[in-house]
Amino acid sequence: MADVKEARQHLGRYRIDAELGRGAMGVVYRAHDPVLDRTVALKTIALDEAAHDREEYQARFFREAKAVARLNHPAVITIYDFGEEDALAYMAMELLTGHELDARMAQGPLPLREAVAIAEQVAEGLAFAHDNGIVHRDVKPGNIMVLPRGRVKIMDFGIARLKLSDAATQLGTRLGTPRYMSPEQVGGGALDHRTDIFSLGTVLYEMLTGARLFHGDDVTQVMHSVVTFVPPPPSRINPEVPPLLDLVVQRALEKNREARYASAWEMVDDLRHCLQELGPMPEPAARETAAAEADSQRAGYEPADKTLVLTPKSDDAPALRRLTPAAETGLRLALARRFDSAVGLRRLRASAAADRKALTRVPRAPGILRRLWHDRDLAGLTLALALVTLAAALLVLS
Repeated sequence: MADVKEARQHLGRYRIDAELGRGAMGVVYRAHDPVLDRTVALKTIALDEAAHDREEYQARFFREAKAVARLNHPAVITIYDFGEEDALAYMAMELLTGHELDARMAQGPLPLREAVAIAEQVAEGLAFAHDNGIVHRDVKPGNIMVLPRGRVKIMDFGIARLKLSDAATQLGTRLGTPRYMSPEQVGGGALDHRTDIFSLGTVLYEMLTGARLFHGDDVTQVMHSVVTFVPPPPSRINPEVPPLLDLVVQRALEKNREARYASAWEMVDDLRHCLQELGPMPEPAARETAAAEADSQRAGYEPADKTLVLTPKSDDAPALRRLTPAAETGLRLALARRFDSAVGLRRLRASAAADRKALTRVPRAPGILRRLWHDRDLAGLTLALALVTLAAALLVLS
């Protein structure tokens, strides 16, 4: 017992200050790193509590650490260090100040711009992870941290899996939270990055409507709902949701993953167009967003409103090209911005007398020649009757 107590006071080089919370896989502490003189969040998992599954748990924990440590993106939590001591694996990560998204959603539907901005940042972070071969597989409000200035961080890649790994098991295939699973995840099939897109679509739907999308009395009913229930457009519940946002949610929630967004980058692009449709953000929010971007730049990040695009430079060496949303505006605009329909709408509202006459006149029956031209069967019958009549007339005359 003394060893365990000591382990909870000092783990590796870290001094544990307080317990932050407990999850299904372990405990999270606030700790101090004396080498770099900074406070970190220390996530742990007791390997000896599940001795029969120790190898699996240990492999999953270190797979999480190695996978997420490769990611350097403003919307993904930063991993500093990981290790193992006295049958206790640990991972040191940045300590976040904010609140989980599920706590924010418990207060009701979010304002449209706030909901779309959160979804856009999460989609960009997932797209970056997908580009690095990582699928989160447990995207839910409890794994999204909302920071004070409106920034978000995706947390807990604890069940993330390298897409090229061959070590997946049936248990690993089903891991996730049932309400936010994709249909293929519920069915225990092979997964790819599109499972995260479905989960994010579920989160976005609930942010917009304040309603729980997939629910039931038990896990089986929830899973059945995920596979079979086709939700109504969010605008049916929240009339303020614009049609373009309805289309984004519908495409993300397609049961058939082939009909979903092919990549999270496409969803990012459409969500940015939704933000354009919603108009400029209020001045205080704009100042907070600018301050948050400045913080990201000081931390060594690229501005979060830049899209990372892979363009082939050679057969084996892709190059990175960065485009701002303004630069992409001419590539994929919403229809309302690409076409000016004002003139057509005015004509529909105030049609001329000739237009009204053309719309209200009773259509005339087509003439015999027009019917013969368009109806080949009738034309053949008419020709046959004409030939018979001609033959009969010739017999009579002879």
